[in-house]
Amino acid sequence: MSDDGETFVGLPLPAANPDLIGHEAAEALILEAWSSGRMPHAWLIAGPPGIGKATLAYRIARFVLSGGGAGADDSLFGMSEAPPTSMAIAPDTRVARMVAAESHPDLKILRRQMTDKGTMSAVVKVEEVRAFEASLRFKSAEGGWRVAIVDEADRMNRNAENALLKILEEPPVNTLILLISNALNSMLPTTRSRCRRLVLKPLPDPLVLDLLRRARPSVNEADASVLVRLAEGSIGRAIALADAGGADLYRGVAGLMGHLPVRRGDLVPGETLHALATAWGRRPKAGEADAFTAGMELMLWWIDRAVRSSADATGLQEVIPGDLAVGRRWVASAGVEPVFRRRAEVERLIHLERAVNLDRRQVVLDSIHTLALGDGLDRGRVAE
Repeated sequence: MSDDGETFVGLPLPAANPDLIGHEAAEALILEAWSSGRMPHAWLIAGPPGIGKATLAYRIARFVLSGGGAGADDSLFGMSEAPPTSMAIAPDTRVARMVAAESHPDLKILRRQMTDKGTMSAVVKVEEVRAFEASLRFKSAEGGWRVAIVDEADRMNRNAENALLKILEEPPVNTLILLISNALNSMLPTTRSRCRRLVLKPLPDPLVLDLLRRARPSVNEADASVLVRLAEGSIGRAIALADAGGADLYRGVAGLMGHLPVRRGDLVPGETLHALATAWGRRPKAGEADAFTAGMELMLWWIDRAVRSSADATGLQEVIPGDLAVGRRWVASAGVEPVFRRRAEVERLIHLERAVNLDRRQVVLDSIHTLALGDGLDRGRVAE
């Protein structure tokens, strides 16, 4: 399933979500193209994870498979004289029910698949794209449009993306292709050039807060305020962090980073460091939130904000009091280039943990050592 936050408990899945919140301008652009008869054969819907891209794609699918809104009465024909002003299709219609179940014969979906080991594949593979393409060469089952959704299109490997180009260059008649991407710039220029781009913006903080309250009403106001700032306009990220105890995780990260050495002789307090490493090092049971994954992600995020803050980037706001000032002091002490090298080493350790099942507690300790002193220096100054 896609990145978008509707996959979390408390919000409907993208395929079944009848509401599109915060992206009215994007819907208006699509409606204008449809009503003018200049609907592109492919849209590339891009933007940060968890903001509603998949929800928009399935909304478009319901609309198009309903004959452009005429199918609200379960008919594929009989377009009304007035152009539609919304892509909303009642959830109890036949088309909406079939799209929600991903069972409509004219809806094709390409996404990452489960591996033999029961884990999600890291990429969309070329053979999956070829099978997807072959499915689009058949005639429409219901005599109207077909919609093809490529979820997480940026996850295609290069061979797969090149295979997809064949579909984009020679699209089947009456077929609308919707690509969803979390990382637009990672995709091939030729792919981007063959689609009309629709870049969705992060949701405003008040809207994220409102959606978070609906989905996670048990989160207290202080934590909700922290989560909204951490989310950066993504309701999916806000909910994922809420489920992982993200507010407290970030307080722990920021508190520990506040003790990174900024002058010779400074020490990271050992008790604080080892307590955090022990808490993050435990592997979660089924259904539990993964503190290690969320915490390490927040650590990298803290570093990125520290670098941006040191460069006087605009638009930054404190998540908790003083976190930006602490980051600026650390970057000024270590230097920007060493900070980038240290961050890269932490990211390498995270990838190694995933690949070869490293001891998570040791990964946390090694990461803090690297951030504090660089690589290959005396650990004794980090935690005593």
